[in-house]
Amino acid sequence: MKFTVNTKALKNATELGIIKANISKYYRRSNVVQITATLDALKINIEASGIKTKIILDGSGDEQSTASIIVDCSVFKSLIDSIDTEIMTLEFIAGGMYIHAGTSKFSIPQMLDVNDVQLEEPAEDYSVSSTITIKPTDWQFIKDHQMYAIATKDARPVYMNVWVGQDKDVIVGDFDSSLFTYSKRGAFDTTCLFPASLINLFTSIPEGSTVSKIGKSYILSITTDNYSIITEFLPKYEDDESVGSYNSAMILNMLAHPESFITLDIAPITKFINQTSILAQSELDKVFDFVLENGELTLSNATSSYSMQVDSTDSYTVTFSSELFKRVLSNFDSDEINIAPIRRGDRAIGCIFWTDSLTTLLAGRG
Repeated sequence: MKFTVNTKALKNATELGIIKANISKYYRRSNVVQITATLDALKINIEASGIKTKIILDGSGDEQSTASIIVDCSVFKSLIDSIDTEIMTLEFIAGGMYIHAGTSKFSIPQMLDVNDVQLEEPAEDYSVSSTITIKPTDWQFIKDHQMYAIATKDARPVYMNVWVGQDKDVIVGDFDSSLFTYSKRGAFDTTCLFPASLINLFTSIPEGSTVSKIGKSYILSITTDNYSIITEFLPKYEDDESVGSYNSAMILNMLAHPESFITLDIAPITKFINQTSILAQSELDKVFDFVLENGELTLSNATSSYSMQVDSTDSYTVTFSSELFKRVLSNFDSDEINIAPIRRGDRAIGCIFWTDSLTTLLAGRG
């Protein structure tokens, strides 16, 4: 069977529906795409962690029948993006697919047999309980300035997600690294947990898109003159089996801004830490002491030191990982930063860093 489709429409639809950042070896079905043709429509099914998407495009088939194939998602998307003819024809053959574009012909092999595997589809018959407007720029801020802190080891799997509260609170962090970031960018109607795949989804959709709540899931629908996209996504919840508590109340309390703090320029501190990394020969060289005493702030390790005068009567010492400290500073979108100690009794055990848009907590070493 052959199916002819407008190239621009297919490119635009797959640009929204196939999110390259969500193609992952940890979720095998995200690596493939299922393409199904009928006489007058082309259907593309895509899956990612917590996400099911269906694209429907207008076009014309040459048979009164149905043909379906599962191919490599990245290969299909990259090839489609490279074609510049007005139309292209998808030819379904045994064990693969030909894509005809002008005088060119490309062969894509089948990855899985549709008789053995079918990608899941989003719900179609549902009752909407509420709607939410998604603001991609807010989620892009979270992706750019907070996602670096997300846990990557599954010792505490709940922290491999973004915690979103009902008051726009967003926490991203790693309990084992004692690193947490916080912003007020997460406009959502319920407290839940988002894997990184959902953040990637929210940053890729058109501004002002709305999602409809159906039970614990949400439906995103986009319709144009040439195609339609329906995506169903399912957040995680702390009462789900094998998820557990994020301990958000405790973390939010620790992220409160103290009344006493110092304000520093980020650039010279980052420069100093970069310089110390040049000299680092051992693990001891990869940490430094952050010392505030008698109105003087000193950063020092076995090889280097940097001092400046600050307006503070406070006194404390915290030992930080140079790499983590640099990552914290580099993910702020400001030239200046406020810093205050986090204390356990009389001892400083870390610091809280903040600007008007972002707050970060980093514990010290030892």
